[in-house]
Amino acid sequence: MDRSPLTPAEVAKLGEATGRIALYAARSLHKTFPHLDLEQLAETFTRPVAVEMSARLYLAALDNGDTPGEAAGKAGVALIKTWADARLTAAAAVKADRTA
Repeated sequence: MDRSPLTPAEVAKLGEATGRIALYAARSLHKTFPHLDLEQLAETFTRPVAVEMSARLYLAALDNGDTPGEAAGKAGVALIKTWADARLTAAAAVKADRTA
């Protein structure tokens, strides 16, 4: 996407949005799976790579005409799916190592 540089105010709004995306994604997973540690989920979702992904997806959704809420929802869903895929891949690798 060809986007002009963000203004300081836009950067602040983007930071707030990505923080909320991470928080709501962590809370959602913890609510559904209470055995998952909420603080660990929040830490995982606020790592630089996760924040970058969330911000990129959020901005792309806004550029496509989504409302901020819709854009945040799409970014949050993608964050959770990426996390779940990574967990499943890691679990499969551990299982393969144990059977080898």
